Amino acid sequence: MEERLRSLVFTAFGHFSNDSMFLVYPLLITYYALVPGVSIVLLGYLAVVYELIYGLLSFPIGRIADSMQDEGALIAFGIFLLGLSMAAFAASFAFRAYMVELILAAVLLLGSGTAFYHPLGASVLRKFYKAKAPTVMGVNGSFGSLGRSVMPIIIVLLVGYLGAAGALSVVAVELFISSLIIYLGLGFVNRRVAGAKAHMRRRAVSAQVNVKMRNGYLMSLLPLLAIIFVKAMFMASTTTFVPEYLLTELHSELVVGGLLTFSFVFAIAGQLVFGYLTTRFGGRKVVAATTILSSIAFFFFLYGGKDILVIGAAYSVFVFVTFNGFSVTLGYVGQVVPEKYINRANSFVWGFGQILGSAAGVLLFTGLLNFIKISLAMWIMLAVAAVAVVMLPLLLLGNRRHKNL
Repeated sequence: MEERLRSLVFTAFGHFSNDSMFLVYPLLITYYALVPGVSIVLLGYLAVVYELIYGLLSFPIGRIADSMQDEGALIAFGIFLLGLSMAAFAASFAFRAYMVELILAAVLLLGSGTAFYHPLGASVLRKFYKAKAPTVMGVNGSFGSLGRSVMPIIIVLLVGYLGAAGALSVVAVELFISSLIIYLGLGFVNRRVAGAKAHMRRRAVSAQVNVKMRNGYLMSLLPLLAIIFVKAMFMASTTTFVPEYLLTELHSELVVGGLLTFSFVFAIAGQLVFGYLTTRFGGRKVVAATTILSSIAFFFFLYGGKDILVIGAAYSVFVFVTFNGFSVTLGYVGQVVPEKYINRANSFVWGFGQILGSAAGVLLFTGLLNFIKISLAMWIMLAVAAVAVVMLPLLLLGNRRHKNL
């Protein structure tokens, strides 16, 4: 198989495996909340721990990737950690006397495992596809969206047949096998070999100039990072608790699982569409458009109340325009940052913007649940989304800084 195609096929499979875990913990909250003595507020704080681990590890992993120059092995290792996480979640249901401790261990493994894929997968595709990378990242990202879409209903059905412990054990085994497939499939991706000429050019540049340029590019991304941080607060907090919110409105785990699966199918098309638009019109315009549209769609989702047709349609639109960070955000970073800085730049924006923003949002939402109902907390997070819209002109500042480097 030709190397460019191979890089797409196996990074897409990695994206599917990685993002299939995206809704697992929020979905498990609805099961844990039924266990006597397990508080939904505690589960919310553990979601914050997950996001913090994810965000804080992303930048060091980017530095390690620049040093190892073997993204394939690191992506496979991240998927392996996700398998360990699912095994720990399974054990929490099998050994309920240690449920909280095992949930904590599972959350730590989940945050560690998910910290690998997005910056490194984007780097691989940027390396092989250059200017066309955002479009290809849209194709790749659609497989991540497919994973997010199908896993909730798979887990609901498996739990019905095998129980929670059995269902999560099956998912753990699937992830262990996936990590081996990815390791073998991406074994050829070694930047020490594939980028040998670029490596020699880098050695010819003084270390002082190299560091100064790299830091300059990272600082030019601060306006984007700030907007993504606030947007992620809104997106992650609502996504974490949307199964519980829907359960309070619709009173059926099966309906909730089906609605989430139906809605997240639209993220598949969203990745393709917005990846192409990022290549065609530039990441700055697409980031602005998706930020505005996601706020509007979520308003109608909340306004729909218990009307399943309205909330299903609105949430589908929300997912379509929102869950495209891989192709849009990282596609934009790849448009403005040279390849030799791409691992750190990707992990900088993704780790400190997308993921730490997610942690801050989940922390805020969890804190609100101590005082108000979950429905009102959702409306407050919509106000946070409006703040991200107001901040969009900052992208012009970042664009001017890029041009001056």
